[in-house]
Amino acid sequence: MSSSKYAKLEQDYQKLVSEMGVLRCRLESKSEALLILTRDLEQCQSERDQFKLMADQLRERHGELRRRLQAWSLAQLLCDLKEQNRRLQSENESLSQKLREALEDGKLLREQVQEQGRSRRLSDPCAQCSAKQDRQELVRQLEVLQSREELVRTGDAYRQKVDRLNLQLNHALRGGADYVPLDVDALLMENRYMHERLQLAQEEKSLLTASLNKFKSLAEKNRGRASTAALAGISSKQMQQLLQDSSLDLSTAGADLRSLVALLLEAVNDRTLALNHQRKANKVLGKRVTELENRLKCDGTWRVNMPLSSTDPAKLGNRSRGSSFEDANSLSIGALELSISKPTPDKDVPRSVISRENSRDEEEECIAGEEDLPPELQRLLSAAMKELKSPQHRAPPPTLKEVADLAC
Repeated sequence: MSSSKYAKLEQDYQKLVSEMGVLRCRLESKSEALLILTRDLEQCQSERDQFKLMADQLRERHGELRRRLQAWSLAQLLCDLKEQNRRLQSENESLSQKLREALEDGKLLREQVQEQGRSRRLSDPCAQCSAKQDRQELVRQLEVLQSREELVRTGDAYRQKVDRLNLQLNHALRGGADYVPLDVDALLMENRYMHERLQLAQEEKSLLTASLNKFKSLAEKNRGRASTAALAGISSKQMQQLLQDSSLDLSTAGADLRSLVALLLEAVNDRTLALNHQRKANKVLGKRVTELENRLKCDGTWRVNMPLSSTDPAKLGNRSRGSSFEDANSLSIGALELSISKPTPDKDVPRSVISRENSRDEEEECIAGEEDLPPELQRLLSAAMKELKSPQHRAPPPTLKEVADLAC
């Protein structure tokens, strides 16, 4: 009985000890919180004192400024502004005088330099010759530097192309029978060409819609007028025949002439738009021809006979020099390879891994596009196709820029 009481007392004692520990922890936390609050209170009090001091200073400054402004009168401010204006005007006059003197001094110095140079040229003709030679030497150095940069770009383009072709060749050798070879350069070229064709088609569509809207508006305006409605779909020859055969009627002559002039102006505008569209199409085809010629020239599989009697060698040199940057860019992208009739042996390593099944469709598109080209460009394309079919006869190629100029 006494043991049970003792155990109960022991349990109560342990509970009291644990509660006392908890209360001690709470007391410590409360004391720490109280210390933090007192610290924050002191900081807030110090900030309050600082703000009070700043407010007092601002109040004093505001009062001082108000007293100063009250002391100043409007007449005094006006006098001060006039004095400042006079001072600025005097400074402006002095600066303008200095500027005029500096301009006169510069003019005199330029005249002296020109006279000295003229006297030197008259006294020493060898110096003028040496200056021309130095200028020619600098021009030659610039041309050499430009050609070296072009060669570096071309080499980088060839290096990138060789890396791509080696990668495709490795894939073709390791891929097995299921691997389909792909020419990235040809795909990029085809994508760019189709993008240009799409732009031309969109422009043609916009022109057609504009002409259709124009004809619709004319039809709505001329609805109910027999004379103008009869002239709506007449060609130029029929119009001349109608003017020759018809008798003059003063009542309807003015309206008929106005409608005739409107129709002729619309026909001229339509012909102009069609001509501009045809020029853009010729530019696209000219770019296509230059890219094909560039690729075939790089591969060494095609030469074109072209008379150079009507061209100036200096102009041709300038054109080829100006188009070298375009050649480097086209080489970096790659050009389209044509299927030559001569088969390549299986043992030789191909220049590029390519599988094209639509070469016949592309040839038909090229033949269809040749009908819209000028006669000189058609002659060039026909000569190119003949040389592709018979690669034994080769001649020096024309310049790349000349084909584009002919297309334009």
